[in-house]
Amino acid sequence: MSAPNFKCGTVTGTGAAINISLGFVPDYVKVFNITDADQVDEWMTGMAAGTSIQTNTAVATRATNGISTYAGDASNPKGFTIGSGISESAKVLGWIAMRGGQGT
Repeated sequence: MSAPNFKCGTVTGTGAAINISLGFVPDYVKVFNITDADQVDEWMTGMAAGTSIQTNTAVATRATNGISTYAGDASNPKGFTIGSGISESAKVLGWIAMRGGQGT
């Protein structure tokens, strides 16, 4: 069993999907709009790719353009994708990503 993984950071939204490289595929991701404090999205293992639970003012499900895992490629390690439905242009987005130590 490997050690748990935890990373956090910020990124500026572009209006398009943004890949966040972590070096692991997360089990849980939370993305929040720091600029306006008007948007919080959460995703966890078992949820469909591109979905998220919006927990800012009332709980709702984002059916598309939410959060997905990212398998990585030759240039970028594994991680997750912030979908275009969350990535508001020029807004600072904070994120937290965790994996429980069950692999990579």
